[in-house]
Amino acid sequence: MSRRPAPSIFDADSMSVDDLKTKVSAVEPEPRKVGRPAKTTTKAKPTPFYLHPAVKEVLRDIAYHTRRKEHDLFVEGLEYVLRKHSYPTIAEIIAKAEQEENS
Repeated sequence: MSRRPAPSIFDADSMSVDDLKTKVSAVEPEPRKVGRPAKTTTKAKPTPFYLHPAVKEVLRDIAYHTRRKEHDLFVEGLEYVLRKHSYPTIAEIIAKAEQEENS
């Protein structure tokens, strides 16, 4: 389907007002679809939590002395909690979620 060209200002003298409105409305783009966009990827949601400054400082020291990131220590602690409560590991949870997503 080809679009009609926009009316020229030079054609305005020979057209009526109704003709101009019709031509202009034919050139206007369709209204934008409003709604939820299609879900393409899943992003990690941030999970903020409060740490007392003294605990944060100790955690920073541990990370420095073990040459690891604080995030890695958080993940290690989360793995420990999951294991303690007999849940699958983080890697297993992610693999299962991706498998369900692809099915």
